[in-house]
Amino acid sequence: MPLGAQENPVSAAVEISGAAGTLLAQDDGAAGYWRSGLKLTLGQNFFLDFDLGKVSSSLPWFNTSVFGFRGQCGLDMPAGGFTVTYGFFNHSPVHAAAERTVITNDGGQGYFFSLETPLRFDFFSIVPQFLYGKAFWDDGDLYWFFGKPDIPSLLISGADLYFDHYGDRGRYKHGPGFRVFRAELNIISNEHEPLFDTRLNAGLFWYEYSIERENHALGGTLGWLYADASLEGALTSSNQPYFLFPYLFAHADAHFKAHAGFALFRFRYRQRVFQYHADLGVFHIFYDRGEVEVHYRKKKLFGGEENFETIYPETSGLGAAFLLLEAGIPALPIGGKQRLALSLQKAFILPWGYKNLFSFGDGSSGGGSGGGAPSGSKTLSLIKTVLLSGLSIRGSLSW
Repeated sequence: MPLGAQENPVSAAVEISGAAGTLLAQDDGAAGYWRSGLKLTLGQNFFLDFDLGKVSSSLPWFNTSVFGFRGQCGLDMPAGGFTVTYGFFNHSPVHAAAERTVITNDGGQGYFFSLETPLRFDFFSIVPQFLYGKAFWDDGDLYWFFGKPDIPSLLISGADLYFDHYGDRGRYKHGPGFRVFRAELNIISNEHEPLFDTRLNAGLFWYEYSIERENHALGGTLGWLYADASLEGALTSSNQPYFLFPYLFAHADAHFKAHAGFALFRFRYRQRVFQYHADLGVFHIFYDRGEVEVHYRKKKLFGGEENFETIYPETSGLGAAFLLLEAGIPALPIGGKQRLALSLQKAFILPWGYKNLFSFGDGSSGGGSGGGAPSGSKTLSLIKTVLLSGLSIRGSLSW
């Protein structure tokens, strides 16, 4: 071979993708999303991709829109490489309401940066990961007092460990992984006075197993989540004059711990140019321990009484199961090297342990059940909500 000749000249691959769908659809409003992306791969080693997306809701009890951007680049080599990701979001004014509690906010912004450095040793791989982020919000109103959240730091670190085996009957991949979360979530006044400080420490552990064969794949994940959070703060006449009348001060000290388990089963099947997916998952909180101590005093003009209250919130027994179905064409040749992918996805979610979760009406539960038309109307509304929520269409074009 002549000196300087290239056996494998540098090649490039481009993929344009997009998706849109509904998250929740009701008679009085809906929440949906859209996403578009561009990915460029050079020589099967260097890649660069961008994603834009937006989530919006016009529901009467939650009205806002969130726009986000994610950029990613990296080098993928047989022995390892790296992936650098940067992203940000901003959202429009928010109005959320649940019974008597109303939360409004003028808007917010946030960003994150992450680094992933995989290392591969024959059939064994280790993938360390690190993420840093922060978020801040404009003026807002948290129920009775003027305030807004602030996340000065979010740290996520962890690693995935995988064992890859290639046999006569396919590929076997399995291994453990974990993530450690550390976050600060503070409530500050519109004048940036500190009101409440929150600390969160959490851990996520799992073991994943998958089998990939010529026309089908099976996979499963078992995991455990723990969370330890604390909150401390006070409302006084100096940091929060809006809420306190007729109180002199109000102090809160809270602690919360929880343990939860989750499981996920995945199935893929391909027949000719069609491919079918089914994901079945479950999440359940097995144990929690929480305590909120509240101490407040009224002004003398209103009796000067002082009270200590202790609240024990309970989330044990809360959980949800979901089923995600997808059918589509993963790679349809349309001429030359062009490939078209299209798929339709539907999600079903069944929660438990939540009160009034399926009361999709306006909360008026008065009267009897003898009104045939209202009962039929509610049933039809529920059916439409189930069928139209969690529906997505996805597509991509690559060459």
